[in-house]
Amino acid sequence: MATTLMLSTKQVFLIASLLCFVTFLVLFSFRENGVKGMRQVILASVLGMAGNILFAYGRELSPFFAYELANGVYAASSAAILIGYRRLFKRPAPTRPLALGVLGLTAAIAFFHYVQDSFIARTTVASLFQAGVAGAISYTLLRARSEWRRPYYPKFFILAMCGLIAGGHAIRVLYQLFSDGAPASLLEPSGWNVFVLSAGAFALPVLAFGALLIAHRRIVLLAEHAANHDYLTGAWSRRAFFDIGNREISRTTRTDRPLSLLLVDMDNFKPVNDTSGHIAGDRVLQDIVHEIHQELRSIDSLCRMGGDEFAVLMPETDLAGAAVVAERLRLRIAAAHELLSGVTVSIGVAALQKEDTLKSLMMRADTALYVAKEKGRNQVALEKEYRSLSYSTV
Repeated sequence: MATTLMLSTKQVFLIASLLCFVTFLVLFSFRENGVKGMRQVILASVLGMAGNILFAYGRELSPFFAYELANGVYAASSAAILIGYRRLFKRPAPTRPLALGVLGLTAAIAFFHYVQDSFIARTTVASLFQAGVAGAISYTLLRARSEWRRPYYPKFFILAMCGLIAGGHAIRVLYQLFSDGAPASLLEPSGWNVFVLSAGAFALPVLAFGALLIAHRRIVLLAEHAANHDYLTGAWSRRAFFDIGNREISRTTRTDRPLSLLLVDMDNFKPVNDTSGHIAGDRVLQDIVHEIHQELRSIDSLCRMGGDEFAVLMPETDLAGAAVVAERLRLRIAAAHELLSGVTVSIGVAALQKEDTLKSLMMRADTALYVAKEKGRNQVALEKEYRSLSYSTV
C-alpha cells in the first residue's frame, strides 16, 4: 500500500508535467498572433514541465537537481507566467526583480538544505514565493479592471484560481508549522501530501489556461478589427459599411429618426500617385481620413469604399444637417491644400426616405456625387428633393 501511495505522489507531478506540455502545444500556435505576453506564458509552460519532472524523480536524482534546480526552475516558471500576465494587460513587467527573486529563492533553498537542513523552511520559502506570484497576478487583473471587456468569466476564473493558490499555500505553511502530522518530505506518501501536491502542481497549467482564454479573446478582437477596418487609413472597411448601414437603417425604421449618407470622392488624386509615388499617395489618404474625422461625431461612421472613395453614415442627421457637415468637410480639405498635395473632395449627399434600402440610398448619393464632379469638382451636391437648399442639387 505504501508503494502505491508513493507512486501517486510521483504521478501527481508527472500528470502536471503532461498538462504543462499540452498547454505548451496549444499556446505555441498563438505565438505569432500579435498578443503580447504569450511568449512568456509559453516559456512558463516549458519550465513548469521541466520543474514537475525534476520533482517527480526527486528520489532518483542527485540532491542538487531534486532541491535547488527543481525549486529554481519551478519558481522561474511562475515568474514567467506573471510577466506574461503583466504584458497581456499592458503593464510594465518587473523582469529584474523577479529574476532576483528566483535567485534568492534558489539560494534560500540551498541554505536550508546544505547549511541548516529544514524541510519546513524550504516549504515556507517556496510557498510564500508562489503565493506572492498569485497575489501579483490578481493585483494586475484588478488594476486593469477598467479595461475589461466581455466576456468577464476568464478574469473571474483567474482571480478565483489565484485566490485558491495563495490560500492553499498559506494553509500549507501553517500546517507545516503547527501540525504534528505534517510531512517531512515533498514526496512523503501521505494523503495530505498528495492533496497538497496535486493542488500546487496543477496551479501553473490552470494559470496558463486562464492566459489562453484571455489571449483567445484578444485574437478574436484583432481579427474582427482587421476584417472591419481598412489597413491603411484605419477607417471602417467596405464590408463594415454594409453591416453598419443595414443596422442603422433598421434602427431608423423603428425609431423614425433621420439618417444621411455622404459619398466623398477625392479630386486630382491620380496625379499624386503618378508624380510622387504610391507612398506619397498613401500618406495623402491617411491625412484625408484624419481631416474628415475632425468634423465628425463619435456616432458617425467613416468607411473607405475602395481606392479614393469614402462614405460617411450620419445617424440622427437630416439632409440639411448633412449638407452643412459636407460643406465643412469640403472647406477643411481645401484649406489643407499643401498638406494634401492639391487634393480636394467632391461630396454627394442623400437622406434616408421611407421604403429606402441601403442600396437605393447609395444610388441617390452616388448620383449627387456625379453631379458634384460634373460641376467642376471641389463641390457638394444634394439629392433632388431639397432644391431649396443653397448647395448644388441633383
